[in-house]
Amino acid sequence: MPELSMSNSQYNNCFVLGSKMWNPETRRLIKVPMYIDRKGWLKKLYDGKAGELCKFYELSYGEVTRTFNDYFARKRRSGGAANLRVSLYLDNAMFGNLHIFVIDFDKFDEKSPFFIGAKGLADKVTRSQGGGYHMFYGVDKNVATPLFDSINLLTSCYAKSYISSTGNVTLDEANKVDFFCDAYHLMYEWEPWDNTVGLTDKTQSLYELIRDSFPVKRAKNAGQRGNRRKSGNREVVLLEEKDELELLSRMSGRQQNVFDNLKMISSDCPREEWFRIGIDIWNIFGDDLGGDVFRFWSEPGESFNPQGCSRTWGNIMERGPDTNLWNDTWRDMFNVFDT
Repeated sequence: MPELSMSNSQYNNCFVLGSKMWNPETRRLIKVPMYIDRKGWLKKLYDGKAGELCKFYELSYGEVTRTFNDYFARKRRSGGAANLRVSLYLDNAMFGNLHIFVIDFDKFDEKSPFFIGAKGLADKVTRSQGGGYHMFYGVDKNVATPLFDSINLLTSCYAKSYISSTGNVTLDEANKVDFFCDAYHLMYEWEPWDNTVGLTDKTQSLYELIRDSFPVKRAKNAGQRGNRRKSGNREVVLLEEKDELELLSRMSGRQQNVFDNLKMISSDCPREEWFRIGIDIWNIFGDDLGGDVFRFWSEPGESFNPQGCSRTWGNIMERGPDTNLWNDTWRDMFNVFDT
């Protein structure tokens, strides 16, 4: 397929202000989308693109840079302004007719084959504050869908995102990366964003690079990648333990509100209630993120068993498409299933 000419295309309204805020529960900084309110104060952006502040998630590059520069031209600024950056929100983020695909390197070996291949293929490379890499590519979504589905890179067809796969380790264990494309995810950019650098169609090459570098072949909708064990004749894919900070970074504002409410619910409950709450978790978070949230919430329970939790999540994913959200509080918070 011929590459898309950068000169004839531009980024769509996929820009947002991003910053870091202190999370008192985890005692760590988390990356969050931000906006400037009517009084000129910097505030956390919440409620996702379906909320009343949705316009702040989809600014043009010109709009977000003007807002950024105007804010710093003022004498009075909020705390945390030093971390404010022009960033991207990846829900329907595009360059021309190509969707933006991002590989976020958490761990890397610059001499490893995958790192060299990914960097050589990338149209745009930026560095994170901690020294990691963000590598950007263009993909044709229609062409990419069957390819990425064949290596089980897509999120559930029932989830509100296209690709959101975290904690992927290369076969040689030299790199640990996250994949994002058309997902409810903030790409916090520490370096100034160079809007003159566009993207070209790397669909086929990117698919081949990922296919050959990761153990991603598994049964469709089988759950999280991770350690596999046999239970009778049925394979159980163990859900991996995830840090709360990592979970929050993958959530929309509305999902974070639900997550805060979930943490107030004890997982020491009858199995029937545990399963029902798991169904509600699936309805809000989907297959992959939902599995991580389900394990995180279940783990404090006295009867928690990693293998049993993973097996139950597999059952929940099978049941999920035929279920509705039971929790009225979460329905009000999220308000997506009634629209």
